[in-house]
Amino acid sequence: MAHAALHFAAGMTAGMVLLAPRLRSAWQQRTHIYDAVKWWILASWGLGFTAIVPSLLRYAGLPESFCSGWWMNLFLLHPLLNRFLPQNLILASFVFGGLIALQYGVILAAILKIKKHCSPGGNVS
Repeated sequence: MAHAALHFAAGMTAGMVLLAPRLRSAWQQRTHIYDAVKWWILASWGLGFTAIVPSLLRYAGLPESFCSGWWMNLFLLHPLLNRFLPQNLILASFVFGGLIALQYGVILAAILKIKKHCSPGGNVS
């Protein structure tokens, strides 16, 4: 069984990839950067939590046969990751840490970009 952090990282990656075009568009147009970054991060964390639902159900006491059934692939391929990446805590740590560092870097870059394009009166130019 793969570590829950790996499932969370897979969900975060899916969310970040899905909303990357919106973030890129806002970045290039220099408009609505805050909203694009906000939804990019919320989607990544939301899909991360969605990806660990089967693990949470297992810890809540539901039987293993239910939590590892094929229908749990709805939660970002949870059983499939368990089968192909068992016991990957080290991989999970690196991926999860890298994703958080990437989000932090994007937030800092967005703050600098917004600050650079604001006039002293507070209006975005």
